[in-house]
Amino acid sequence: MSWRDVARVAVVLVLVPLLVSCSEGYPGEDRPLVSPFDMNNAERVAELNVVGRDSPGPRWRYALRDGCALEVEQGSGKDQRRVAVTLKRSMDAEVVFDDATKTYDVALIDRSVDAGKPIATLLKTDKWTYATQGSLLIDLLIRDCAAGSTARRLQTTGMLPFPGRSPT
Repeated sequence: MSWRDVARVAVVLVLVPLLVSCSEGYPGEDRPLVSPFDMNNAERVAELNVVGRDSPGPRWRYALRDGCALEVEQGSGKDQRRVAVTLKRSMDAEVVFDDATKTYDVALIDRSVDAGKPIATLLKTDKWTYATQGSLLIDLLIRDCAAGSTARRLQTTGMLPFPGRSPT
């Protein structure tokens, strides 16, 4: 065995423990990635609760009641705040940076009243990624609540939409 072969074996013996230790600290299984576009509203609310739990700052909790009433709870104890809003087609969630608090706020905006004035803050975090994820989930809740209410209205009137066309 030449000195080069001995050096190669020595390098491998030194590097193997280092490479094996690199996997420590990582989960054995990654959390499955599911597109929010492929979720139903119950799954979206569950994911919204994960965002509200994991984002820095006070914890945010969400529930969706019959008739698309979104209940939002922030904080706990005497600092706890609650708001309930009925989601409508004219609403959307918008990420707004608050200079005063240096946070990204997910504001619920109703475009049909008062020139799109925010009516509620649904999430406040100092991380843009949490805010944009929350905003997308809320926009999809609104979209599917509006679609569901249109479908219920059409069923009660006996009308069905044309295949391939969304009801208006």
